[in-house]
Amino acid sequence: MKIATVGKGGSGKTTIAGTLARILAEDGIKVLAIDGDPNPNLALTLGISRADADRLKNIPPSLMAVKTEEDGTRRLYMTVTEEELMREYAMAAPGDIELIMMGHPPDGSAGSGCMCASHRAVRGLISEMSGYGEHTITDMEAGLEHLKRGTVAKVDTMLIVAEPYYRSLEAAGRTWSLANELNIPNICVVANKVRNAEDQAAIEEFCTKHDMPIVGVVPSEEQFVEAERRAQAPIDFAPSCAGTDAIRDIAQKLRHMKSVAA
Repeated sequence: MKIATVGKGGSGKTTIAGTLARILAEDGIKVLAIDGDPNPNLALTLGISRADADRLKNIPPSLMAVKTEEDGTRRLYMTVTEEELMREYAMAAPGDIELIMMGHPPDGSAGSGCMCASHRAVRGLISEMSGYGEHTITDMEAGLEHLKRGTVAKVDTMLIVAEPYYRSLEAAGRTWSLANELNIPNICVVANKVRNAEDQAAIEEFCTKHDMPIVGVVPSEEQFVEAERRAQAPIDFAPSCAGTDAIRDIAQKLRHMKSVAA
């Protein structure tokens, strides 16, 4: 299953992505995690130390190139082998998880150019590396740019992480519309940072109105906040808290979704 987590900045999509990857890998299942956010934080959420995360090399967009086939169609391909890419750029996380990171501007500095090549490279990697593990989980950048550029067109499951307030829900609605235009097979909402019944009702009302299925409800979790303060993975800091249990329930639903599709 190729999963992408998307959402408005601050929605908690990286926490969902990292914790979900750790849970899916618990049964010895190989997972490839891709950090496609220009402000990468997935490593810490997976349980990689800050010092090790700082050593992780960013995959340059040049590792993906465009090839024109005999029939005139154009497709992306990797300019190195899968083995070379993983040896040079991947880092192991706890469990059977390998993390690769990309998404920076061309030279990593302000004013250094647009992200077009990086979006293209993420799209290509999602497609080319889909056979590496049983699951591929990509943490996308905040906002809608990756949808407008079709960066996530190759995923089969999109988790739209939404908080219980107007701007987040409106962003989730726009994301839903664009994801449907890309014909992504499974699109679900993760209701995140839910404090009470009123919060949950607000998200459910919005999603029902727009025919957006909710795959899970994750409470506002102080343990996750504390884990971030301590630069620890949420699942390591609080493996049995309500927030972790809620993401574990989402993982189970995704496993069932995969088995039904198979």
